[in-house]
Amino acid sequence: MPSLKRLSSVCHSLAHHAASSLSYVHPHLGEATEKAGKSAVEVDVLATRVVPEGLGATKPLELSLTALKQRFLTILASEHFEPSGLAAARLFFEFREDFSDYWPTRVSAVVQSLSGRPHIHAVNLMGDSVSPPEAWASQRAVAK
Repeated sequence: MPSLKRLSSVCHSLAHHAASSLSYVHPHLGEATEKAGKSAVEVDVLATRVVPEGLGATKPLELSLTALKQRFLTILASEHFEPSGLAAARLFFEFREDFSDYWPTRVSAVVQSLSGRPHIHAVNLMGDSVSPPEAWASQRAVAK
């Protein structure tokens, strides 16, 4: 079994990729979040349905979130983990209130093994590491 410490690397890579333009979720996720009347949205990259409940599932959004999930699975495999060994793998995207460019101001990730502690990492829109929202970090890192 791979070291559970490697999940920290998975979490870090997931947050950075999700915040980058390489994830292709921007501007689709921001637009859908605004249309739903929200300023933040949580994406479960282990879920069968990757588009969060309450968001309109446009084709570009569905394709980009599916690609994000596939990239996560590739990152996970590169560290010798299987999705079945995880209790949680989620992203939390936060947007500015005015949605001026549909780019998230902060993306937080949590990855947790079935038997381990949660690994949490957050980045801002510039890719700099930042603190995750305190309430989210403490409440969302629970097993399914």
